[in-house]
Amino acid sequence: MRLVQTLAIYSTGLLVRPVAGILIARVADRVGRKRLFIFTVAVMSVSTLLIGVLPTYDQVGWPAPVLLLLLRLAQGCAVGGEVPAAAVFVSEHAPPGGVARAGAFQQMTAYSGFLLGAGAGFLSGLVVTHLAPGTPSLGWRLPFLLGGLLGFVSLYLRRRLDETPEFVRERAQGTPRPAAPIRAVLRNHRPAVLFAVLVAIALTLVNVTYFNYWPTYLQSALGYSATAALAASLLTIAGAMAAMPLWGRFADRYGWRRMLLWAGLSAAATTVLLLVVLPGLPAGSALAVWLQLPAAMTAAGLPAAVPSLVSAIFPTEVRQTGYSVPYNIVIALLGGFLNLILVWLVATVGSGAPMYVVLAACALTVAAALVVGGLRTYLGRGARPERKLEEDNLEMGQL
Repeated sequence: MRLVQTLAIYSTGLLVRPVAGILIARVADRVGRKRLFIFTVAVMSVSTLLIGVLPTYDQVGWPAPVLLLLLRLAQGCAVGGEVPAAAVFVSEHAPPGGVARAGAFQQMTAYSGFLLGAGAGFLSGLVVTHLAPGTPSLGWRLPFLLGGLLGFVSLYLRRRLDETPEFVRERAQGTPRPAAPIRAVLRNHRPAVLFAVLVAIALTLVNVTYFNYWPTYLQSALGYSATAALAASLLTIAGAMAAMPLWGRFADRYGWRRMLLWAGLSAAATTVLLLVVLPGLPAGSALAVWLQLPAAMTAAGLPAAVPSLVSAIFPTEVRQTGYSVPYNIVIALLGGFLNLILVWLVATVGSGAPMYVVLAACALTVAAALVVGGLRTYLGRGARPERKLEEDNLEMGQL
């Protein structure tokens, strides 16, 4: 029950993401990427730092959980705008032949947040155990304090960034901005929206299972100690990060279709190997750690593709809105409850339940590979901006 309550509080931040993310994206598509990029990290930094200094229930009573909930909602608002903003910002800065690689690198740095989070949890546990055994709350406060301070460093760095060339070019040419970008996205770009929903579902299934729920799974379902589970989680995340630039390079060279197809099939094979063998191994087995690496590295293919691929299928004037609407809605509806669903599945189906969740993501990835060739792209190699297509059509009509 305590695990369910903890995950439920975590989920509240995801539920608010669609509204905040869509509103932020709407403004970013009209006034520019950089300003909103700075705003989201400022909100995240302040709310994260404040969580680290919150009073406890024993000290102030009911205001303590209420304040925690409000700050978690603020974090959700920030991330709802931050993830699409980062993906669009990096993709629009990338050269045509390196869009996939740039998006994969951006996702790799995002996963360094998972890595730093797991590492901070691991080190905080050691601090509480060996240096401050009388202050157990320090174990969860330290990661928030460190994260909040690092956020202000990021805020300083982002103030020195330039606006994206794509947005500057569109503004210089006087390209009209839709008065209602959400309506324009849903009306004029339905195939792209449906495709973005497809890959966002697959991404959420992989992310939550392998890079979020995984240490909880190792402890609650397979009997690993907290230290061993966090160490295994660190290795899993590190393996995924190492593989992401390689997947991006593969996509730039051979195309999105081949990249998604290979990612889906290889992740399915390594996931079956991992989650058939792992539950039968003794807790803490060295073999268990090494079995995780191939699964993490192949499963990283889909997260590596999403930032640049979803950015590429929407035109500049609605790109951040197009990214934000399907992505944030899927994250809120599925990502907010998937941890709880996985806890229930393991309790009812057995320790192999995560395998079926990841295999579903692999099937969706293969499906995405089969349909991606039919979508128009506006960024990357082979992209043809809409204005160029209109000129070509006019010339053909005159001939």
